[in-house]
Amino acid sequence: MLGVTRRSPPNGRCGHNRAFVGVDPTILPIPLMPRIPSAACVRSAIAPMPCEHVTPIPVLLAPLAGLRRSGRSGGGVQPPSPMRPCRAWGLLLALAGGLHLPLATAADAAQQAGHSAVAATAAAPMPEAAPASTPSTPAPAASAAATASAPVRATRARYDVRIEAPDALRALLTQYLDIERWRSFTDITPEQLRALTAKVPKQATDLLAAEGYFSPQIRVELDSAAQPPVVAVQVQPGVATRVSGLDLQVNGPGGQPDASLAARLRHDWSLADGQVFRSAAWETAKSNALLTLLTQRYPAAHIAQSQARVDPKRHSAALRLVLGTGPGYSFGPVQVEGLKLYPETIVQRLAPFRPGQPYAQAQLLEYQQRLQGSSYFRTATVAAPLAEAQGTTLPVQVRVVEYKPQKLGLGVGYSSNTGARTQVDYENLNILGRAWRFTSALKLETLLQSLSAGLAFPRVANGSRYSLSADAQHANIQGLTTRSLILGGQRQRLDGPIETVLSLQYITERQDVAGYGSTTAQALMPNYSWTRRRLDNPIDPSSGSLVNAQIGAGSQAILSDQNFIRLVLRGVQYIPLGPRNQLILRGEVGSVFSPSANGIPQQELFRAGGIGSVRGYSYQSLGVPEGDAIVGGRALLTASAEAVHWLTPQWGASVFYDRGDAADSFGALKTVAGYGIGARWRSPAGIISVDLAYGQAIQAYRLQFNAGVSF
Repeated sequence: MLGVTRRSPPNGRCGHNRAFVGVDPTILPIPLMPRIPSAACVRSAIAPMPCEHVTPIPVLLAPLAGLRRSGRSGGGVQPPSPMRPCRAWGLLLALAGGLHLPLATAADAAQQAGHSAVAATAAAPMPEAAPASTPSTPAPAASAAATASAPVRATRARYDVRIEAPDALRALLTQYLDIERWRSFTDITPEQLRALTAKVPKQATDLLAAEGYFSPQIRVELDSAAQPPVVAVQVQPGVATRVSGLDLQVNGPGGQPDASLAARLRHDWSLADGQVFRSAAWETAKSNALLTLLTQRYPAAHIAQSQARVDPKRHSAALRLVLGTGPGYSFGPVQVEGLKLYPETIVQRLAPFRPGQPYAQAQLLEYQQRLQGSSYFRTATVAAPLAEAQGTTLPVQVRVVEYKPQKLGLGVGYSSNTGARTQVDYENLNILGRAWRFTSALKLETLLQSLSAGLAFPRVANGSRYSLSADAQHANIQGLTTRSLILGGQRQRLDGPIETVLSLQYITERQDVAGYGSTTAQALMPNYSWTRRRLDNPIDPSSGSLVNAQIGAGSQAILSDQNFIRLVLRGVQYIPLGPRNQLILRGEVGSVFSPSANGIPQQELFRAGGIGSVRGYSYQSLGVPEGDAIVGGRALLTASAEAVHWLTPQWGASVFYDRGDAADSFGALKTVAGYGIGARWRSPAGIISVDLAYGQAIQAYRLQFNAGVSF
């Protein structure tokens, strides 16, 4: 039987990385690999508490013997300078297999001795001649986290290595065996080659054990007479060891077993019975279980015991994990630092929790996101340090850096939809000293001009924000000239990825249709909008989705010229196809239910065409012909598919196909196609798109520009 037992250290520190060989003489150690602190080890903002959660990484022993980094450009590895005593001892220990330190420890030791240690990416030390029985340094775990850089290379390999093994394992051995890594070293000697060859069985055995193969057959032969010499490695991994069972126990705040919490962790356990027992998967499963406790009420949780008992004869691994929750913590009062201009109430009201509620890291993250999205703060950090706990109460510390309250912005730009643009913005974040936000904007575009103003009030504790707005617009698009005045009030609410907007708008509009005549329309519209954003990156998404649904209505009984109900559903899906390819799907459907389109403001009807709709056609050129103009209809249907290939991290190329139309009814829709090619640039502000689109129905090409992510 093979196994490793982990027990809580007596000093009270986190026990995740304290490994002890079990006292049972039948339990022998599974190879333990060099480790570094894992990014997945999150004690959220509660820690300066010492923590040693770790993840195995595939790095060789940090070389203390004779390699140094060049100070010249390129930062290559230089041949050794004359070794000082500490380096010589380090080399001898490494060759004897006796130097077995984590990378950080080795580097620290060299620095304390007054010498510069080579970075973790340097190559392993070159072995001297050694008997075939010399113990070897344990091989690293099979992982793609990190690897040492190549040693000093010759123009061609000094010897050949031929590995016969299953494909996945051959790639692993090729990447991490020392015999492979030193094959192009300039000064390899026959004695050193024999020493490297002698280390192969032990290193290969450790690598295979990390992948779940504990009974491999490994044969290594060195043909020194060949030119160049050939090292042949034959590997028969045997039967993979699989998980035969899990004994997972959680001890609650009083030290008593908590069956319900243990059952919950078992339900989410990733290394299930029957799966191959891999070291990396075992470590990940334990870390995830611990992380669940750390982020939900138990920030002092720890691993009390961890054991994997491997039976090579039965090819099975029995797992045991004991977790201690520590005491359950609750939120204390919010303490704010950095406020000079704005009242503290805007920070307090944004908290998604109240003092006395159970601690949850997700609520701290949500709090920080609310502060950063509030427009008042340049930066905002939220922490609940365990060291500041008063009993089991964690005070919440908020540190902010404020924006200046008044801003004036000037801008110019160009849009394929509405033409050249000049814009002036003014913003005051602290009206009457109450953090009321006043915004105004004058926008002058070729086809659209507007003057707008708004007054927004600070967001309240439930995530809601109330605002008032006024907007005057003039547009001349496709022969339709409109002059509109829009007054409104709304309540916006954020709940994680969900945004809801409940609004009431009054719209009065004059419509001048070329070749037809003029008319007016007005509507008092209650409207509800629901949006879900699940994107891996809101500025440059590679996967995820956006969905928006709207419903609004107007009645002749209340300040409207027509009875109508308006419905809209639209969405975007980002699908990654490998690291450099992406598929983007987009669709929109809209309908206005009414006896007629007469009396309905044009902005509540539908037109299609242009960027974000059907490329290859002018902006809002697809709709209902009326006189010499195109006006809005009561039905809309558009769809798009786009494939993007990233040539470099910043530049990509795309092909796309759009189809859609707008009409006065779905029966009158005659969808048209637009397709073409485009270029993509990942700018600091988001994706910039340039498309050459062909409008099939009009048999014409259009060059169109776009920036950002739709809605």
